[in-house]
Amino acid sequence: MFDRHGARSARHEEDTITPKSYKRRDFLKKSTLGALGGAVLLNQGGCAAEQTPTSCDSGRSIKIERIETTKVVVRMKPGTVNSENFGPNTDERLLTFDSLPKFIIRAHTDSGIVGLGETGHYQSSEPWFAEAFSENIRFLTGRNLLELNPGAPGLGLPYPEAATGFEMVYYDLLGKTLGVPVHVLLGGRFQDKVAVTYWTGQRTIAELPMIAQRAIDNNFKHLKFKSRKGDPIVKQVEAIRKVAPDLGLTVDFNRSYADSADFLPVAMELNNFKIMIEDPVVHTVDSYRELREKMSNTLVITPAQGDAEGALRMLDVIQHGLCDAVNLGGTMQEFVRDAYVAEIAGMSAWHGSGIELGVKDMSFIHAAAATRSCTIPSDILSYMRGSDLLVNPLEIVDGYVEVPRTPGLGIELDEDKLQHYTVV
Repeated sequence: MFDRHGARSARHEEDTITPKSYKRRDFLKKSTLGALGGAVLLNQGGCAAEQTPTSCDSGRSIKIERIETTKVVVRMKPGTVNSENFGPNTDERLLTFDSLPKFIIRAHTDSGIVGLGETGHYQSSEPWFAEAFSENIRFLTGRNLLELNPGAPGLGLPYPEAATGFEMVYYDLLGKTLGVPVHVLLGGRFQDKVAVTYWTGQRTIAELPMIAQRAIDNNFKHLKFKSRKGDPIVKQVEAIRKVAPDLGLTVDFNRSYADSADFLPVAMELNNFKIMIEDPVVHTVDSYRELREKMSNTLVITPAQGDAEGALRMLDVIQHGLCDAVNLGGTMQEFVRDAYVAEIAGMSAWHGSGIELGVKDMSFIHAAAATRSCTIPSDILSYMRGSDLLVNPLEIVDGYVEVPRTPGLGIELDEDKLQHYTVV
């Protein structure tokens, strides 16, 4: 386990945090098996994940008869993202992300069970996505669910890059068929409730006290907001602390500072506050080593977003002791894998936002529940939208979302709301 200042490498040259080729791949593979024991046990009706349907025939079948997809656009509630006309440093993606479409997936089996999924966001608007997404649907239609391998990239679908949402379908269907919640399939429930954060974008000093109070009024114990180089971050934090001295606080800089020399003067001023600082600079070993040595605040890196490169980059972060906590993403299996690695390193984690609606948010809750290290409030956004499209919206109580105990994801689509937000 790492202490506050972590294990230090003898290597001091400027080195970008990138994957290394040595035996960490073997370590990652071995650690994954430990984290996902439940998933391996139940995969393919009792087959090991490495086995194919031809080498393991359980005689069971969960046939997908048809797949429905509904294209939706659900905007954020007014006044929940950036302050109007924030300035030249405004994150352009935050100005448009809630106007981009995404797809709700409903997969119907021959036994009448329906599995739910939700695509990613930016992918849905890419020119290549429609054909690849349709081809994956054609591949799955008429197929036995138990022939799929959730451990393979994109479930082994023809276009893994367009497989987002289908993992949720897989686990929702399997959980409903077996009568167990999804977190059981991911290795078991280690948390009965998952801490979540109130989220907002870039805000003016004048608006931040109102945002902090809104977080408290909506039963949150933690607030995360965006900041960029040049923003008056110290005054912003001071404004929040005047009205909410006990509110947990994370500031996400999205690597807007070039290096430690660029950010260190700001970091020193922020040492006067107890906050979490996420991704302040471009990911380099030397920059993060220096910041962690001189900062008293919790330093967070977003090293892994599910892919293999990100997972190996995370191991670099751990090896050099470059941060105190990690923001993780990816599929449910990938998140649990990376959170398990964080646990081994003695680090806390949280689930980053996928710019999601209710189906995807609930998949985050199940994945977080299947870990011990995901103890920092996770980013969820569906409560900030016009609707999360669920019959029973996610409920925040004292900063937590209770983990469902019902089979599958434990959610039901609201058909009227789905129809209301459907676009052509």
